[in-house]
Amino acid sequence: MSNIVEVPIETQGQSSRGSGFMAALVLLTLIGGGAGAGLAKYISDYTEEEVHGRLRQQQSFADTLPFSPSTRLQSLDPLVTNLSSPKEAWIRLQASVLLEDDVDGDVAVMRKKVEDDFLTYLRTLTLSHLEGGIGLQHLKEDLTERARTRTKGQVHEVILESVVIQ
Repeated sequence: MSNIVEVPIETQGQSSRGSGFMAALVLLTLIGGGAGAGLAKYISDYTEEEVHGRLRQQQSFADTLPFSPSTRLQSLDPLVTNLSSPKEAWIRLQASVLLEDDVDGDVAVMRKKVEDDFLTYLRTLTLSHLEGGIGLQHLKEDLTERARTRTKGQVHEVILESVVIQ
């Protein structure tokens, strides 16, 4: 009298579907991990080869200098003078020059000649010549050119340490 009907449960079909999914998931995980490890190894080897190649091609510090290692720095005395326009404007310049080690003649005499030439040049400048970064760049280039001319090429570069305009 009971109305209960027994239906057999299919455990084998669900079990094979679940285990097939798990096997595919494990297989994809292993493939992804292997591909990631292979890519990491390739990138590591490539980077190491590039670094070693650049180190072999790298020049020494002395090769990259624009001047010889025997070049020395000579400080100049501070220069103070008025500008040509406006007359109440003053400039104070502190600079150094890069000299060759084998300088012809007395360095002190050459330094005084360069300072005198700089002072004469500074008196001809106006305030508008010195405005902004480009004005300072032009000042540095002009002073370097004057120093090279005065010393017959023994000065490599003029280094501006400080420029004060009041």
